[in-house]
Amino acid sequence: MNKPHLLLAKEYWKKHLRADDFAIDATCGNGHDTLYLSKLLPEGLVYGIDIQQAAIEKTRLHLSEATNVELFQQSHADPLALPRPPRLIVYNLGYLPGGNKALTTMTETTLQSLQLSLSILAKDGAISVTCYPGHEEGLREEAQIHNFVKSLNHVHHRWERARSPTLFWIIN
Repeated sequence: MNKPHLLLAKEYWKKHLRADDFAIDATCGNGHDTLYLSKLLPEGLVYGIDIQQAAIEKTRLHLSEATNVELFQQSHADPLALPRPPRLIVYNLGYLPGGNKALTTMTETTLQSLQLSLSILAKDGAISVTCYPGHEEGLREEAQIHNFVKSLNHVHHRWERARSPTLFWIIN
């Protein structure tokens, strides 16, 4: 439990996924998580989603050799035709690193997306949510997600200190 939040999240993903699973990176940003998921799923499929064109372009640059990833420029709250229920859905919230910090994920659409994710998730699936409360919308988003997950079964969350990233791990 003393590992940085992203390393801990990736440990969960690695233990949870099988090589032929389907996963969704609901906020692909610069593409690091999308690439990591594609490597965990050599026989599977990854959908990468981001509303910002810059994020899709940056992700595409990281995926030059990945053949098991499809990218979609849209809100994570919008439904998407899926080949099968995903076994993992990943959220790394906040703003695009190196991008415009005024453009952030928004509490309302994130909560809508989490509701959608619960409805499409495989029976043995999981949702990984990393929140960044270092900015005002991130603080609000984290608080609302915490309230949202209180009613769910099998939720693990981790806080280190105020305004540090929070990881929520939700098992279906």
